[in-house]
Amino acid sequence: MTGREEILHLLAKYHRFILGCHLHPDGDAIGSLLALGLALETAGKDVAMVVPGGVPVIYRFLEGTEKILPAPSLTPEVIIALDCADRERLLLPETVFASGAPVINIDHHLSNSMFGDFNHVFPEAAATGEIVHDLLIGGGFALDKRIAEAIYTAVATDTGFFRFSNTSGRVFALAAGLVATYGISPSRIAEEVYEERSYDSLRLLGEVLSTLRLAEDGKVAWMAMSRQLMVLYPVPLEETENFVNSTISIRGVEVGLFFKEVGPEETKVSWRSKIAVDVSRLAAHFGGGGHARAAGCTIKAPLAQAIDQVLLLLREYYAGAGLKNTAEEERERV
Repeated sequence: MTGREEILHLLAKYHRFILGCHLHPDGDAIGSLLALGLALETAGKDVAMVVPGGVPVIYRFLEGTEKILPAPSLTPEVIIALDCADRERLLLPETVFASGAPVINIDHHLSNSMFGDFNHVFPEAAATGEIVHDLLIGGGFALDKRIAEAIYTAVATDTGFFRFSNTSGRVFALAAGLVATYGISPSRIAEEVYEERSYDSLRLLGEVLSTLRLAEDGKVAWMAMSRQLMVLYPVPLEETENFVNSTISIRGVEVGLFFKEVGPEETKVSWRSKIAVDVSRLAAHFGGGGHARAAGCTIKAPLAQAIDQVLLLLREYYAGAGLKNTAEEERERV
């Protein structure tokens, strides 16, 4: 763990920065990247915000996202990783690291591997955007409406728009301050993120819902999206990210899963849970991670095999075979 003052010293001392975030960036990743990048730019720094695959469509409403590049445009003095638990998931080419520039790792994932030269990681934070906000205020950076919207989007999306268990009084105070000070519109941001969908994405959701199944006496719900469906309904993958929420909305379900077959031997799995189960620990069995109530992993197997592997793990979890229960895990964290 690195102190805030040490990070702020680096931000003040150096002039050229490259910022990156994790693979398949969500609202927290894009919002954190954009907020810090815009603040550094406003302070007169040369900044390259990099997302090789481009900004997901649902976050392009944020002003400033047009500045995010598919590739680095400068040689950095400092590299900053945002909302990324390990370097392998960092959306930056290896050529960036050849510069020898120090890496600042800013994150809130409990599973963070502390891969940076300077690690500013706080799992108790609701979102990386919350940590970025603290740094900007502590460093005396000028905030504006663009930056405020980016931070609000980061915090709102990672708390499920203030529905998840990581929502606290501190989070509400941060959001309220941004709204009151900068005049941002919570309703507009919620509409842009959750209520603007393509026709094909809704057709696809209908097909995916038809695969919905229950397991483990109704405690687990899952559904799947095959490659054939993805070809039939060619929508950006990010437009399917919230499909998994339909599984966890079922009464009595504790774990919800959404399987996406993205290649002949590759299946992405989105995990959601209610209070009883820490899905980040379960996703970690497949090299994934995330948060207690929302996590993800990639399994190098066809769709049917990936489903079987995950359901077997959950069967063992509920049978208590080789997996510690949640209460034991919580005691170990203290």
